[in-house]
Amino acid sequence: MKRFASLGRVVAHAGIMAAMFSLAIAAHAAESQDLSASMQLTRVGSLPTSAKPAGIPDDYVVTPNGYFSPDCVATVHDGDQVQTDGVIHRASGAVERAPVCTKANFTLQGQRIEADGRHTFTNTPPPEQSGWVQAANYTSGKPIGRIVATWTVPTAPATKSNQVIYFFPGLEQLPTVQSILQPVLGWNGYNDKAWTLASWNCCVDGTTFHSDPIPAKAGDVVVGDTYSTCAAGQACSTWKIDSRNTTTGRTSTLTTNPYADLTWVFGGVLEVYNVATCGQYPGGPITFSNIQVYDRNNTRVSNPPWQGSDTSGINPQCGYGLSTTATSATISY
Repeated sequence: MKRFASLGRVVAHAGIMAAMFSLAIAAHAAESQDLSASMQLTRVGSLPTSAKPAGIPDDYVVTPNGYFSPDCVATVHDGDQVQTDGVIHRASGAVERAPVCTKANFTLQGQRIEADGRHTFTNTPPPEQSGWVQAANYTSGKPIGRIVATWTVPTAPATKSNQVIYFFPGLEQLPTVQSILQPVLGWNGYNDKAWTLASWNCCVDGTTFHSDPIPAKAGDVVVGDTYSTCAAGQACSTWKIDSRNTTTGRTSTLTTNPYADLTWVFGGVLEVYNVATCGQYPGGPITFSNIQVYDRNNTRVSNPPWQGSDTSGINPQCGYGLSTTATSATISY
């Protein structure tokens, strides 16, 4: 009887442990789902008047590509693929078209761009700092096939208000911009007050696409990898943008179409919105390291001719600077 009683207790204990394990898995799955959905873009209406260009509707949101109507911001899930003209091939096999964007968007400086790409007029930029503060960049004479860079998530801003901070390497088209491919580390002060990672492509037919965001925290090591999936030498319509948190092992990937050759190269960019004091910046400086640039033939660019931005007119002045090597870019603030 004691043996059966003991066996019963063991079975019961195993059942309890199995139930607890199942609950733990479910809780972890729910937590992962919550974390993946944690990025809430900052609404223009939450910003003070001094921090936004005039004429932008309050329901618009702040993105790494400027100000957009929420109707024109589309999430592309892992395994899905954005193709020509905004057609999305879902991982399930379904094919659908993203809702047609009929609303204008606004650049970082407040310039209005209609959904069909027409620039109609320019608003007055806000007095508080918005836009690219510093960017290690250059224009390539050859189409680029890949850029990869590593950086560490900085500490949170000392002053947490409604500021938005973005860090990224990336690629863009010149002179006509149809796409900018970016693996982005973002701080949305109004909603999240936390770091998230997501991959972005803007702005075919006035829509900006991004992958499912994943969480990051200070000290995590991030790798941003933007690359053609086709054989060397080919003009490729299928690219991947990987925003990888190597500390947690999670990656946010966007599979997309660049729509044209990519020749404007960014080794590292600091982009901000609604920064009125130096305390609103995160801990710095930040270094993008192990930067590797490859042309379409998969030949590595041995010495990218990085250039910086003129920060003399930026207000507030927070000790901005840029130092570069062939494989690194350090942005100071």
